[in-house]
Amino acid sequence: MKTFAVALFAPLALACGAFWWGREPPAPRDPAPVRLAVAGVLLRVDSRLARAQADLANPAPQELDLIIALPDLTPAGASASSLPLEKLVFLTLRQPDEKIEPRDKPIKLYARFLSPAVEVHPAGLILRRFEPGSPYDGEQLYMTPPEGRAFWARCASASDQLPATCISEARIAGLDARLRFKPEALGDWEALTAGVTRLVEGMAR
Repeated sequence: MKTFAVALFAPLALACGAFWWGREPPAPRDPAPVRLAVAGVLLRVDSRLARAQADLANPAPQELDLIIALPDLTPAGASASSLPLEKLVFLTLRQPDEKIEPRDKPIKLYARFLSPAVEVHPAGLILRRFEPGSPYDGEQLYMTPPEGRAFWARCASASDQLPATCISEARIAGLDARLRFKPEALGDWEALTAGVTRLVEGMAR
């Protein structure tokens, strides 16, 4: 009887095994979003974006640090240490500055510190350098003509302590978004700003 049972079920087991081995493993599911109220704005945040997972433990932070990877703006929080800085954009979401909107900074804050010379950047931006002795001495301002309301980035050259870095800001979905990235990303400023806008607005829906 035992021999008969083995003979009967062995082919069935082999057939089942062949069936399951022949199938592709299921694609991993995206993690469930974490619900946070950043500076009072409700967001659904992909945990893979977080610069530190501990930041997601506070349900109502005043600001939130995220990391995305270029060129596709995919979540890079967990893999940031294995990627070159040229591929990373550090995004901080925080309470809006009531005194000045980010798009107004070139004309209302930076203009009085800029030298008169204007240079053209290949990506359609203009370059203005800050005057020596100003609060932004040694930095450059890249912006869309004429006043940078669509995009601007303040960039500093590399020093002994820090690599070359650009900082840009925008107001999105009721939050101020501060971006830090390498100057090499300036050439893709349109895709970068559009992608970050979609990302933040998507989290706020």
